[in-house]
Amino acid sequence: METKKINLMGFFTLTAAMLMSADEYPAFAQSGLLSVLYLIFAGIIWFLPVALCSAELATIDGNEDGGVFTWVKNILGSRFGFMAVFFQWLQITVNFITMIYFIIGAISYVFNWPELNDNPIIKWIAFLVIYWGMTFWQLGGVGKTEKLVNVSFYSGIVFPSIVLLILGLVYFFSAGHVQFDTNVSSNLATLKQNFSLDTIVPYVLAFTGIEASASYINNLERPKRNYPIALLTLVVFAILIDSLGGLSVAAVVPVKDLTLNQGVIQAVSQMFNDTIPFLGWGVYIIGLLMAFGMIGEISSWIIGPVKSLFVTAEDGILPRYFMQVNKKNVPVRLIFLQGGIVTIISGVLTVIFGGDNNAYQMAMALTVMLYLVTYVLIFTAYLKQINQKDKVHRDFVIPGGKMGQYGIASIGLLSSIIVFYSTFIPNQHITGIKSGTYTMIMVIFFAVIVIITELTYEIGSRVPDVGGYNWTVKRSDINKIQKSIYPKGRVQHDIKLIEKDVEKKESQVNNFIDNHESR
Repeated sequence: METKKINLMGFFTLTAAMLMSADEYPAFAQSGLLSVLYLIFAGIIWFLPVALCSAELATIDGNEDGGVFTWVKNILGSRFGFMAVFFQWLQITVNFITMIYFIIGAISYVFNWPELNDNPIIKWIAFLVIYWGMTFWQLGGVGKTEKLVNVSFYSGIVFPSIVLLILGLVYFFSAGHVQFDTNVSSNLATLKQNFSLDTIVPYVLAFTGIEASASYINNLERPKRNYPIALLTLVVFAILIDSLGGLSVAAVVPVKDLTLNQGVIQAVSQMFNDTIPFLGWGVYIIGLLMAFGMIGEISSWIIGPVKSLFVTAEDGILPRYFMQVNKKNVPVRLIFLQGGIVTIISGVLTVIFGGDNNAYQMAMALTVMLYLVTYVLIFTAYLKQINQKDKVHRDFVIPGGKMGQYGIASIGLLSSIIVFYSTFIPNQHITGIKSGTYTMIMVIFFAVIVIITELTYEIGSRVPDVGGYNWTVKRSDINKIQKSIYPKGRVQHDIKLIEKDVEKKESQVNNFIDNHESR
């Protein structure tokens, strides 16, 4: 039966979870009024090209079910296809760090336990308890967390974000002053004198993940018309909400006092005290709700991206040892591998680098660095397929003919390369780490990841192991997608254990043979 098409509003709601990212507001607040300009800049030169090119790649015949791996593999080959999906997964492992730092910061503030956030050893122990607690919870299957995620999204992400924005507006109109420079001319002068490429990193991070939603375009009514409209609407809303969120934090918390993982709680507390002091206790409720919201989001992210790696099984790339699932359709061994990576990187950033603003900034830069490798490959694949003589049918084509296709993809590729380069440069807010040391750390990290990726591919491709798995994998049904999960954390592929079905069929065949022989 053909899947029912979704309308423009239905498609927009599938991507709307991208609009709620309160944990990133403190990073925006560091730039004050200029954050609005940076968001507009990132939205136009990066987000739109990613979304448009991904949409066209997703609708090419033969690309419907494999995601990023299939898009890139079918044009650049399986090596680069594997690299694209592998880096897409790896960035999640680093992104967990900033998300859990946010939870720790909220709990530390609510319970007035500064050591939890300031003592590296205690902070890392808390990090591991939260992460591994969510991991073991997820081993029981994603069905256990569906209700949790829906409740946590609305109560712990949407509601606190709305409260922050409302309090920010009330504060602005009642207090009449803010902690950031509101003069446009002086901001432009600051931009001219002090702008550096690394400043744009958190703004790119805010827009990552749209390629996951681009895959749903196959289910969209009138995609050539509705998709660009949905994109422009999403960008406008995202810029508006992120700008208000970042400026709300910047309005009440001076940059010198801003803690990236506690900045939102700091802002809410100050706003309550200055606008409705008799409700000052409300900050503790908001803090707990935000921690709950992030815990729900993490629980949904643990399995989703891992399952995307299973599409590489047809090419026999990942070692067969990792391509196993339990009775709840959970890829247990890959989940534990992911946990090991998270544990090591979080230990380095928290214990060695202190788990402070510097570590938070580095985690954001590492996340963007890894993800941009995937985007560079997406743009490269897109540009190559434009020149293919045999044009395969696709439901969506970037408007503007060849000039529009080349122009948009080239802008996206160039901006991705530039921002990727900037992740190796410490921004102005990172202190206590020498520039050379920072760059060396980032280079070593990236080199190690590339080597691991290449070794994995070489081992897998030299000993191909196609078929014979005890599960099937297919693109998730759009009607079962949880809209409350950020697109890049969703379960893009469903895995179904078929071992029981096989055993049942074998039993039926054996019974038939026995009965036949007895006659």
